[in-house]
Amino acid sequence: MQRLLSFSCALGTFALTIPMPLGAAEVPTKDSIVCALDPACANPQPAAEPPTRSLGRGVTVQKTTTEQPLAINLYINFAYNSAELTSDARITLDQLGGALSDPRLRSFSFLIGGHTDARGGAEYNLKLSERRSEAVRNYMITQFGITPERLVAKGFGKLQLLDPSRPEDGVNRRVQIVNTGVEGARK
Repeated sequence: MQRLLSFSCALGTFALTIPMPLGAAEVPTKDSIVCALDPACANPQPAAEPPTRSLGRGVTVQKTTTEQPLAINLYINFAYNSAELTSDARITLDQLGGALSDPRLRSFSFLIGGHTDARGGAEYNLKLSERRSEAVRNYMITQFGITPERLVAKGFGKLQLLDPSRPEDGVNRRVQIVNTGVEGARK
């Protein structure tokens, strides 16, 4: 089975295809997260090259045509109906914290977007996604010393489903990390 992680940059959208289900044992590595969020790493090959490139170890980047900032979707486990991080969530967040602490990403700021599936009411899902994105932000600040100014938490509820054809599928429950640019360069 393969699991798809997508990320985007101003030059296109890319998908990381990992040939295994993504669970606690298959957490994305710090380096794969850095590469997904680092403009120097994630830029596509020139147009003459094929629209894919290998990141090694079975991870492939595929170019599509949508213009969006660099981002990666991470599947962070929370206790049911809460924003309490599980031990599996901490394993993934430890990789994220290492990536955000990496010298290649230290000058960038990030949006931490919380997303839910379409089960439940819109207002409830929005508030739950806000609490969950804030929990991730707080973990990055307290456990990794990421400066609070580099991280903005925002909940999207069920407004931006990853797979709209399956609105209640768990693939839609995720935390998206978006590179918003160089810290201090934004207003």
